Amino acid sequence: MGFVIVLKINDSSEFGISKKGTYVEVIDFNTLPNGLLGITVKADNKVSINNICQLSDGLHIANVKPEIDPEVDNQALLAEYPEIINILSQIIKHPKINELPIKVDFNSADSIAYHLAGLIPLTSSQKQSLLEAFDASQRLSILAKYIEKISTL
Repeated sequence: MGFVIVLKINDSSEFGISKKGTYVEVIDFNTLPNGLLGITVKADNKVSINNICQLSDGLHIANVKPEIDPEVDNQALLAEYPEIINILSQIIKHPKINELPIKVDFNSADSIAYHLAGLIPLTSSQKQSLLEAFDASQRLSILAKYIEKISTL
C-alpha cells in the first residue's frame, strides 16, 4: 500500500497541487536527527489526479488513475542519448548512491530518464515537466537540455 506524491504549485489550480503525480510505496523509514520521520519511497507509476478534496485534518484525497506512456523503441531511442546513459552509469557508482536501493533497467529509456532525473540537481518544476512528458522520447529530449544547461554553469 502506498500514496501519491504531487508537486505543490502556486497558482489557481485546485488546492494548489499538480494534476499529475507519482504513486509510491514506502520501502524504509527512520527518525532524522531533527526528530522528524524520514521516509524512503519507491516510485511505482505515474498517475493523473482528479476529484481532489481536503479532509478536516488537512489531508488531501483524490481519485487517481495510472497513466501508461506510449511504447517506444527503447534500443533506437537510447542510441540517440549515449551521454545520458554514461552520466547515469557514473553517478550510480558513487559510494553514497550505491547504498540506495536503486535498480536501473539500462534497456528502458523511461527507467534511465526517471532515475537520472532523481539523482541530478533539478528543480521541482523541472522534475514535474519530465513526469508530464508525453513519452520517453520527449522525456529524454527535455533531460538532455537540462543536462546541457547544468554543464554550462
